[in-house]
Amino acid sequence: MLKRSIALAGAAALVTVLGAQTASAGSVRAGGVANVQIAWADAEHTTIRITWTESAPAANTLVLHSNSSPDVFVFGHTTIGQNNEYLLDSAVFAVTTERAETNWIEVTDGSATPGRSKDFDRFNYAGGGVTVAFTAGDTVRWTLPADTTTDPTPDDPLDLPRIYTYAPQLRTADSSSTTAACDAVDLPQTTAPTGTVPNPAKPYNVHIEVRNEWGTTFGPIPRGETTKSITIAGPTATKYGETTTLTGVMTGSTLREQGRPQMCEEITGPVQNQPVVIQQRTSPAAAWTTVGSTKTDASGKYTAIVKNPGHREYRVLRLNSASDGRASYGVIGGSTSVRATTRVVSAKFINPVITFGTQPQAYLWVDPAGTQKAALQFKNASGAWQGVAYKTLYAGRGLLAFPWNKRGATQFRWWIPATATADATYSGVFTLTVR
Repeated sequence: MLKRSIALAGAAALVTVLGAQTASAGSVRAGGVANVQIAWADAEHTTIRITWTESAPAANTLVLHSNSSPDVFVFGHTTIGQNNEYLLDSAVFAVTTERAETNWIEVTDGSATPGRSKDFDRFNYAGGGVTVAFTAGDTVRWTLPADTTTDPTPDDPLDLPRIYTYAPQLRTADSSSTTAACDAVDLPQTTAPTGTVPNPAKPYNVHIEVRNEWGTTFGPIPRGETTKSITIAGPTATKYGETTTLTGVMTGSTLREQGRPQMCEEITGPVQNQPVVIQQRTSPAAAWTTVGSTKTDASGKYTAIVKNPGHREYRVLRLNSASDGRASYGVIGGSTSVRATTRVVSAKFINPVITFGTQPQAYLWVDPAGTQKAALQFKNASGAWQGVAYKTLYAGRGLLAFPWNKRGATQFRWWIPATATADATYSGVFTLTVR
């Protein structure tokens, strides 16, 4: 049977014994008291039997000493007619997490030197930090450090093998409660310092009771946070091969516990300084592929700059991650479509000023570099754009020579048709002057 916790306060008073002797470990004859022995009295290790001998019947006082404090704990008395035995619920002594602390029991009949038991400890190891990691799917594994400490009392008559029981409890906010109560679920107990947490689909804390024959301590608390949403926004279209800026905000929820009785509240806010993965696909039937990643700032906002490779749908997501005792559950965020517009690298005349009777040469260079059939246009006297000729490009480039017998300055432009990866567009206006 595992130890129930009993607070030290109220069980007995702490008193300072002046002039108390700190005899060496083992039984010491002092006055009429000798041979102080301590042992477990039951198979459950909940009761300590203390025995001693004395040369003549006497009333005795039993005191707990510690090497960590000059104060002593008077925990028992016997009358002159009682047997030289005292049974004590070990929970009265309470548990300690200080490995270096040792204790001993003194039995005194009022003489100058009491009888002294061997040293023992009341140690329970709760470990240092806790590590968490995602295993299969959304299952999280928590692990506490194993007890590798050195026992300062190797001859402790109350020592048992280093067997600990770990009793984890999953706490979440009770959504059905109007008083912000905690919903507590006991997870499977284990004798190994590790266990798993199923995903409750909301933020949680895991309280781990570490139990041994001396009582219960609490290990560090693994925590789980959820990602509520990741938004994404971007332009409707950008030029092919140029940059596209995507922005958004990531929000998440954690569990806050406070008050007596304990209240649980979900706290939602921006997720700071965490990775955001950017993915893309070419069509609703295509697979998503990762473009790269960025990070949220102190306000939970992120900015991602990607090169426009053609028409794309983009989405953002947060992957499951774990660090510093906290498991962060990811989520797939929103998506947005960004189309590509054909980029005109160059549109011009090789010689923008020519003499009358000379054929002008109109040049075009576009991206994506394909075999588009571009159309050269000019602005007529009525101010309307009118076609001149078509030119089929080679690797996105083309040079068109054509007859032109109109003196003066005339404005021209190219029209470039759409491709599978970019929408149609017009070039900028460029001028031909004939003298």
